[in-house]
Amino acid sequence: MGWRSSHRAWLAGLALQAAWIMPLASPASAQVQLPSDLISPDVPHDVPAGQKARVQDLAIFAWREFIALNWTASDPATTGLRGRADTTKDFVTIKADGAGDFPLLVWMTYRHKNELFPADGKTDPKFDSNVATYKYKGPPIKPGTNTVPSTSAVAAPAFNLFTNLDETSEIGLCNMYAHQTGGQAGIRIAYEAKVSRAVFDYANTVGLTQCDSKGNCPTLTAARKNTMANLAQYGGICSLPNGVSASSVVMLPCGDNAIVGDAGEGAIEIKAAWRPLTTQEAASGHFLTRKVIFYTGQQFVNEQYNNAIWGLVALHIIHKTKSFPTFVFATWEQVDNYDDQNNKNSESLAFVNTGTKLPNIPVTRAHPINPPIPPVNDAVHALFKARDPATIWQYYKLIGVQGMPINGPPTPTPPNPQASYYYLANIVVETNQTLQNFFGAAPNGTVQPFKNVYLNGAPGSPFQMGGCQGCHGTQGQSIGGDMSRLIGAAPSNSTSPPESIDAAAAAALRSYSARSANLPRGRR
Repeated sequence: MGWRSSHRAWLAGLALQAAWIMPLASPASAQVQLPSDLISPDVPHDVPAGQKARVQDLAIFAWREFIALNWTASDPATTGLRGRADTTKDFVTIKADGAGDFPLLVWMTYRHKNELFPADGKTDPKFDSNVATYKYKGPPIKPGTNTVPSTSAVAAPAFNLFTNLDETSEIGLCNMYAHQTGGQAGIRIAYEAKVSRAVFDYANTVGLTQCDSKGNCPTLTAARKNTMANLAQYGGICSLPNGVSASSVVMLPCGDNAIVGDAGEGAIEIKAAWRPLTTQEAASGHFLTRKVIFYTGQQFVNEQYNNAIWGLVALHIIHKTKSFPTFVFATWEQVDNYDDQNNKNSESLAFVNTGTKLPNIPVTRAHPINPPIPPVNDAVHALFKARDPATIWQYYKLIGVQGMPINGPPTPTPPNPQASYYYLANIVVETNQTLQNFFGAAPNGTVQPFKNVYLNGAPGSPFQMGGCQGCHGTQGQSIGGDMSRLIGAAPSNSTSPPESIDAAAAAALRSYSARSANLPRGRR
């Protein structure tokens, strides 16, 4: 949801009730049977139970993704390969080096959104490379500081790291902080978005990345326009109708258990949230830490890139599969982010609204975690700790997962497990009132209900879906990008200068508006 008028629609729509059925619910007390190959470097291609999967089945699939994508990567610097696991390494027992830097992980070596659509329009022809390369609009970004411990007295910051945090707002709606005390803003959270080999190769193969330095992408523009105009036919599909060319429609590849290797993996996109850690947090052993690029200064004026060791606080994985052509959406949080047992904001999280006149209210989880999720987390964590009691992965928990879209919104009466499925949101990625309660407001803010997720051939399609899936339907599928905003809003979403961690709150809205320049009018 990226337009200001939608906030008014959200407020007006809270009273809207709709009859709906949640087919994926399963009892919280159900025994969790983990697959014997749960800990594997192989990315699962689809949910074994198919479209009839329960929430528990989806949660186990999500953890299989998490494990494979958080496996130690084959080092691109020496192998030239990206997105590949080093199968000689163990997932559970990874440790940080003396500087606090954990090993490079598989998803970290995925292509950054800026590498998919660089500002000069010259996308690399191959997914693989030795280092990451970033090209933004405007004058060159200058080197700033590097606070990572080094053997040299003064080390210049690097601009070719794989962890590039070029977003510092929640899609322009609010800026997010941890440890807000005494009226001070606290520690700013920053974000990055990446695509898998399947997404990158598909976009290159069908010509979506054929752009010029002015941001003109004729094949992409035509394909989005055609897809957007025919969502009932092209929304949520894995194969093109007869006579339809691949370059005329945006249709990302679907994961398929019947197809081995890269061809069967399907499109995967990642969004990660990071922040600096306090001294106590850094010493706790509760955070995956990594040397990152972050930005300071003003865009187009004095912006600088910097390096530091930051902690991972959230991770989104979205995956298009044959069973779920509108993607499986799964999200994790670092366990210290929020005390769900006591419904307590344990890290003094706070947000500042930027794209709305809504008040800055205290942070709380609007919809409790779906009951089938914690038992799966407990079983997975127990398996990890049996192999390494100090494993870093015991400190990351699955918050929720969405598969089949459903029509809503549900009754807001708490507690409501169905609402937890429908309104899936991460406490540090989708925090404010709008994002935690998103249900598909119309672009003009006046029409209800707004059907935002199309699944070709499914009874009841299109759906007014909420949460992560509904937001991607609104900001991806409905603009012709097949549930992907990185495709739907390209190239401006990727080529605009990075967002700075010290920028004023209002700058988030201006930056997000610039990143949305390629959207049709009325949908920005």
